[in-house]
Amino acid sequence: MTKKDNQLPEDKKSTENNSEENKDLNTLSYEELLQKVSDSEDEVLRSRAELENFKKRSSNEITNTLKYANSELLSSLIPIITSIEKAIENSKEEKNIDKEGILLILNSFEKTLEDFNIVPIKPTGKEFDPEKHEAVSTVNNQGEKDNIVIETLERGWELNERVVKPALVVVNKN
Repeated sequence: MTKKDNQLPEDKKSTENNSEENKDLNTLSYEELLQKVSDSEDEVLRSRAELENFKKRSSNEITNTLKYANSELLSSLIPIITSIEKAIENSKEEKNIDKEGILLILNSFEKTLEDFNIVPIKPTGKEFDPEKHEAVSTVNNQGEKDNIVIETLERGWELNERVVKPALVVVNKN
């Protein structure tokens, strides 16, 4: 039995395709062969570039997903922080002990959030930034610069420098 007799049907087809391709290559001129080689090299380079771009895109997507995974948690916690802040603002002086306890809890909570790159936006006295602030009202104070945040009604919050909740502010407009 010869080697050809031992081949499987798929191998015979592959061998036939290769021999047809070889016959085609044998009929080409030297310049045409060089062009085919050049085209093949270009195709390989493009494929490698596509693969590298895919790897970079995938890596960036994974990084961003991990970096901002806590945003839903933060969105759930913000109303609690706002409620604590409102409780402090509305508490009477006669209940100073309770106010101090709430302040300690709030400070501890904020320090924990900062450990996870969750920081408050404190815009009072700064220029209005529509990316970070939401203007609820405007006032006309002649002594203040135009487009400056006069008062912060509710702090905003950022996670890894991405705004999760804009600050609610009052802006000066002359």
